[in-house]
Amino acid sequence: MKLSIMLAAIFTLCVSNIMAQKETKPLSFGLGVEAGAPQGAFSDLYSLAAGLTVRFSFHAGPGFITLTTGAVGYDPKTIVVGQKKKVGLEIPVRAGYKYIIHHHFFVMGEAGYAEFKSYFGQEGQLVSTSTGSFIAGPSVGVQFNAFEISVRDELNFRSGGGGVVGLRLGFNF
Repeated sequence: MKLSIMLAAIFTLCVSNIMAQKETKPLSFGLGVEAGAPQGAFSDLYSLAAGLTVRFSFHAGPGFITLTTGAVGYDPKTIVVGQKKKVGLEIPVRAGYKYIIHHHFFVMGEAGYAEFKSYFGQEGQLVSTSTGSFIAGPSVGVQFNAFEISVRDELNFRSGGGGVVGLRLGFNF
């Protein structure tokens, strides 16, 4: 019952005619759910990436200057029986530009910095390691009123490389 009410509310918000990211609106923010498949060296350790992001958009020219941050968790693979799994958490901060191609379609490029932490158990204690790196990636997507969906190919420039090919479902206010 609660799930059906929540889905009805989300549907109502998505189809309503909300002024989100219209050319007359100078500032907006959005919440997004992201999920993706780790690539390169990340795919050796992790099977899935998923998280929540917040995006601020400032109208400039035919598009929007963007600032995105959030948290993305990485689900570890079991590589060798008995080896400790390392859960990953990435905190990205990306800036970019979202160019509106035609009415509902857009392309976007973002670059920034990400702090990546790995958590694992060792002798009954929770231990973490941390590293940071430059990140960058293009996106393509479509938006209808306040709802948007996009596909991103993000590269992580830390040693060993890697990245994520992912999907973002967002709602802009």
